[in-house]
Amino acid sequence: MIKRAIDYVSHFNSNLWILSLGWLVSAIGFSASLPFIAIYFNDEFGFSMTEIGIFFGVMAVVRALFQAIGGEVSDRMERRTILIYSQFIRGVAFIGLAGSIYYELGFLWVAIFLLINSIFGAIFQPVANAMVSDILPEKQRLDGYAITRSAGNLGWAMGPAIGGLLATSSYALLFLISAILTTISGLIVWLFLKSPETVKTMDKFKMKDLIAVKDDHNLAIHVSLQLILYLVVSQLIVPFSVYSVNIVGLSETELGYLFSLNGLLVVALQLPVTHFFSRFRLTSQISSGAFLYLIGYGMMGIFIGFEYFMIAIIIITFGEVFISPPSLTLTSRLAPEGRMGRYMGIHGFFLAAGWSIGPLYGGFILDKYSDDPMIAWFLISLMALVAMVGYMLFKKRLPLEYDFKK
Repeated sequence: MIKRAIDYVSHFNSNLWILSLGWLVSAIGFSASLPFIAIYFNDEFGFSMTEIGIFFGVMAVVRALFQAIGGEVSDRMERRTILIYSQFIRGVAFIGLAGSIYYELGFLWVAIFLLINSIFGAIFQPVANAMVSDILPEKQRLDGYAITRSAGNLGWAMGPAIGGLLATSSYALLFLISAILTTISGLIVWLFLKSPETVKTMDKFKMKDLIAVKDDHNLAIHVSLQLILYLVVSQLIVPFSVYSVNIVGLSETELGYLFSLNGLLVVALQLPVTHFFSRFRLTSQISSGAFLYLIGYGMMGIFIGFEYFMIAIIIITFGEVFISPPSLTLTSRLAPEGRMGRYMGIHGFFLAAGWSIGPLYGGFILDKYSDDPMIAWFLISLMALVAMVGYMLFKKRLPLEYDFKK
């Protein structure tokens, strides 16, 4: 068993493991604090679910734009440099958040530092995804994305457990911890990651490059379906957090445990599930994941309580491990040479758009049907059904060379 593990690790370029470690530490910092900010807004500022959804929607629109910009810039600059500076700037923004909360500077300063953090977090994501494709040959990318996703979700498992315990005493301390960990992530990339040789585009950047999706119909369909699916995926951070704590009555510690369960399950399941289902078409894997999201979120309003939410989170997590590596792998296969950053940026743009609209969509429905959570969560999860059917139809037109393991 140990020998097999060593052989598996040595099978990949060492830069993949360094990037994964940086991602792990960054995810711990992010998830220790950000999932609890919606509860802070509800408790301290008295924001309704709809108002919280609007705020995070605006934030995610900005994030979507900078996902695309980050991808474009990374086709023209060294990706390693972008990763380093984005993490250092995020560390400073987390310190600003900690100070704003500790000194009670009000909503404006909290929003400003959250915006800065969101911008540079958005830039980090497509650049890191593009670097996975730089590091690995095409036949290893599906497993490579599973590895980096597992690293991120191990951080997601560890962070909320810390945050859930500390949120009851000090939100400022949460963000200070996030600042330290995000800075360490940048240092790991700076000191240990070697930037692989890549083909750089020399084209002059134009704003219209950000809508290059119109030139690739397969990419356009793929990312549009991702946006629809992420209207449901995005419910976990904001609507579910406020719903479970302030409506159902779970404690913040219990919420942290649910987030940790999600992260730990991804770590345990991502690699074996990705490896086993790699024999199936990518679109089939994604549509199966959408179906599991439909079931998981659909049951939120029927079975209410910590134990039932654990079951729902398990189902949702299976959906999560089905959709992410295949989605990124499909995007990387569609990308022509020298445009990996652009395609990852476009993919990230549409995911972030889903994250931007999702909390507003879910928050509005939960406010409107506050007395009937069964109807609310049914309507929220309905978009997963749309995405599932969409990918089943997309499979019929997508060439097999893009959709099947090579």
